[in-house]
Amino acid sequence: MFQVNILIGGLVGAFVLTPVSYADLIQATPFEVSINRTEFGNVSSLITLQTANGQSTTEAGCIGFNNSTTNCGITQVGKIKNTSSTEPLPGGVTSASDLRFVFNASQPQGGSITIDQLQVTFYGSGGAVLETATFPSTPLVLTSTLPGTGKSGFVFQLNASEATALNLSAVTQIGAGFSASGAAGGQDTLFLATTGPSSVPEPVTYATLAAGLIGFACLLRRKPNRAIQKSLCAAPTHRR
Repeated sequence: MFQVNILIGGLVGAFVLTPVSYADLIQATPFEVSINRTEFGNVSSLITLQTANGQSTTEAGCIGFNNSTTNCGITQVGKIKNTSSTEPLPGGVTSASDLRFVFNASQPQGGSITIDQLQVTFYGSGGAVLETATFPSTPLVLTSTLPGTGKSGFVFQLNASEATALNLSAVTQIGAGFSASGAAGGQDTLFLATTGPSSVPEPVTYATLAAGLIGFACLLRRKPNRAIQKSLCAAPTHRR
């Protein structure tokens, strides 16, 4: 009996120490945007679905830890394209409130589509589920879309309190899934995006900054050390 009590206590303790949090996704403002990869910082495809050879108008699926398509919350219907994958946390992101999840529906003639399920899952080390965020107001009917992949998208984000509560330092992968009806072929994609440009400067940025500093030094005519100023501002000479 003593051993059984210890086992049960250990199991209860494990559940207490590793809780799974459930959060809500909300519509961002603005909700519908043009996806031109300049309105966001990092943009990565999480999952792309397509109906099965025109035999159905329903598509569903999810991508879980290490790109698993099973046991991630949504049963597959139709095709999950091979470009689908979980993504690491984008570089430079320090708050979950900066994350955006963009649903890009590619419907002929800009037709409508209905989101029946939408979820995003944050995984920790070893595939532990840290948080699963779902959009509770389904079904959500999108009455019009722009035809073509990557033309426009509908933007979702974590609500404020749950974005604050999520420990980003523990997140190793982000997975997602959705189900949609009224789909006319697809491909329909859920993107992971951030609200602004990456905070990690490109090499060109460093070069531009250095040139700007030198130019600024050349404008400081009242600087006492003329020899240093002359060496910085002189045009380069070429030896023959």
